[in-house]
Amino acid sequence: MRNAYAVSLRILRQFKHDPRTLFMMIVAPVLALFLLNVIFGSPDYEPLIVTADMPSDFVSALEDAGARIATASDVEALDLVEQGEADAFVTQDGDVLRVWIEGSDPSKTGAVLRAINVAQIEALVSVELDIKPITLPGGLEIDVTEYLPLPSFEPPAAPEVAYVHGSEDMRVFDFYGPVFIGVFVFFYVFITSGISFVRERTGGTLERLMATPIHRWELVLGYVAGFGLFTLAQSAIVVAASIYWVGFPNLGNFWLVLLIALSMALVSLTLGILVSEFANTELQVMQLMQIIVIPQILLSGMFDLSQTPGWMQMLGKAFPVTYGAEAMRAVMLRGAGFGDVAAELAVLWVFAAVFFIGNIVALRKYRRI
Repeated sequence: MRNAYAVSLRILRQFKHDPRTLFMMIVAPVLALFLLNVIFGSPDYEPLIVTADMPSDFVSALEDAGARIATASDVEALDLVEQGEADAFVTQDGDVLRVWIEGSDPSKTGAVLRAINVAQIEALVSVELDIKPITLPGGLEIDVTEYLPLPSFEPPAAPEVAYVHGSEDMRVFDFYGPVFIGVFVFFYVFITSGISFVRERTGGTLERLMATPIHRWELVLGYVAGFGLFTLAQSAIVVAASIYWVGFPNLGNFWLVLLIALSMALVSLTLGILVSEFANTELQVMQLMQIIVIPQILLSGMFDLSQTPGWMQMLGKAFPVTYGAEAMRAVMLRGAGFGDVAAELAVLWVFAAVFFIGNIVALRKYRRI
């Protein structure tokens, strides 16, 4: 029993002298739970529906059903839906209600259809009767509604629905597929590069290299190139398997999807090496991952952040995974081309360049040149 007590005491002393571990064990799960609470505690999504030449009572009924309304011409409205800036376009052609739905997110598609169905019913039943029974002398009550003609109600005709992207058979999981591809590539490259670089240091390889005339930028470039060949193969296998084996829908160019995945892998690679330079053990790399990678995944667009506080949406824009996820969805779900995702790719490459320079600066503690 005394030996067990001694072992327990030694473990507690280790925690006492390792505040980083204590911080990660306590703060990391609390932070993750806080972010999940804010995300899932947000109000229900309010779809943005663009209308053109619609009756005012129907537009009001859409707003009462929880939709946000905007007005535009037919061409402008369809362009907004095509670019994913609006969820649906509604117009009326005679007695036919025509609806164009963006369609890449099944949850938003459901919100649009629910709002339209509720609005149709509310617009038809727009007259509410408030007729009270008449009380005659002697306390006799007569229900006058038996003698008045009441408006007849007919169920609204089903609207004609067209999908700009996706289809009515699209699964919710299909919407998250592109994000999963990017997140998994980012996650595993980070772990691989971070742990591998720590092993290089603890094994003495880094010190021996730094004793040679090699420059710090050459060393970083060599590590990035070496690990980059591995991440190239990994990304290609993950993307190909996701599309051709798992069955994620892809409306865009396969090679563009692969380019986005490789760009995310490059960011993760340079970030993983940078983080590992501040970790002494492989365990510390895993601990730092909880603070650096997990929040990025939660705020990357895997969950809808449109109804969350503004500060959380701004925080999500500060992470590279967000731009990779947006580019993946644009290509795979909307068939976007290189020009449509060039801005997101540029942001990813800027992140990679910043982390690359950060690695060069961090190596100063080993050598000044």
